[in-house]
Amino acid sequence: MVLSDRRGPTREALLALPSAGLGTWPTPLHRLDRFGAAIGAEVWIKRDDVQGVALAGNKIRKFNLVIGQAMADGCDTLVTTGAIQSNSARTGASAAAATGMDCHLVLSGEPPDTAEGGPGPTANLLLDHLVGATIHHAVDASWVELNQQVDDLVAELNAAGRRAFAAPIGCSSPLGSLGFARALLELEAQLAIADVTPSAIVHTTTSGGTHAGLLVGRALMAPDSRLAGVPIIGVDAGRLYDDVAAQHWALAVEAAALIGLDLAADLSGDVTLVHDQVGDAYGAHTEASTEAIELLARTEAVIVDPVYSAKGLAGLIALVRSGDLGDSDSRDPIVFWHTGGYHALFDPHHGSPLVRHRH
Repeated sequence: MVLSDRRGPTREALLALPSAGLGTWPTPLHRLDRFGAAIGAEVWIKRDDVQGVALAGNKIRKFNLVIGQAMADGCDTLVTTGAIQSNSARTGASAAAATGMDCHLVLSGEPPDTAEGGPGPTANLLLDHLVGATIHHAVDASWVELNQQVDDLVAELNAAGRRAFAAPIGCSSPLGSLGFARALLELEAQLAIADVTPSAIVHTTTSGGTHAGLLVGRALMAPDSRLAGVPIIGVDAGRLYDDVAAQHWALAVEAAALIGLDLAADLSGDVTLVHDQVGDAYGAHTEASTEAIELLARTEAVIVDPVYSAKGLAGLIALVRSGDLGDSDSRDPIVFWHTGGYHALFDPHHGSPLVRHRH
């Protein structure tokens, strides 16, 4: 990495990026005393689930920069994508509404039954409709096909006289990823106030923008920072790519270049990932994720969703119990980055397994 003479200028470039000005910052950081005691570790939680933009979570950090640049470029319409209960798509639609933009969403999965007596849209999809997004259903499309349909729709809208722009799945573009480089600077300041030096940061990942941004943020840390060299562990919730680590590192390299930071391309081995929490597929419940949801809810009244954040939390629990994350005797602090997205609990498909588990 090239850091010694450029850390200051690259931090300044990061903080100078145009922003849509959405959200309330910093998000809370606090210790989970009862949850930590239950698993045998000191755990702190970064609460990106606590946001003021239509119940948005961590993705608002990414859309802040993407929409901020789009506004500077004079754009008027956001087009983005995801699964039918996508947290990212819902956040994009909400951010567009909050900034006066139109929004089109390309969503995979079966559309809801809107016939008389049918349940209609629920959870994230309900919020998509409430904030005025135009929904395009692409039932069986792959992630690659969804992103292509977004690009095609942008071209169609622009040909019709709009000024549309695209955000990929998870808003995991190089620019969007830098929202999490900024987030790590925020965490650095909070840890200094709390006098905590974490042994690791654990978060959930799929499309890679959060992980890539955190890697860029860590590269900006001074040698004496509490976060210098801290392990950043992504718990994969979907296995979207054949080589997830290479994809995440490539995204980090592209993101870093936007602020003048040169990350050495041979450091992809520095991307630490856990793949054993995916289960049958992206969005599928696992016994471990169900346990994680219930344990955090009962000990701390903090909610995580079954599609995404619960798998990251399950990964943290498994790493602590196996001895692969921290030492329960020394109780080295661990930060769990709660990325939000509890809305899927209120979708019949995703919430009902939890109800059956309880009974």
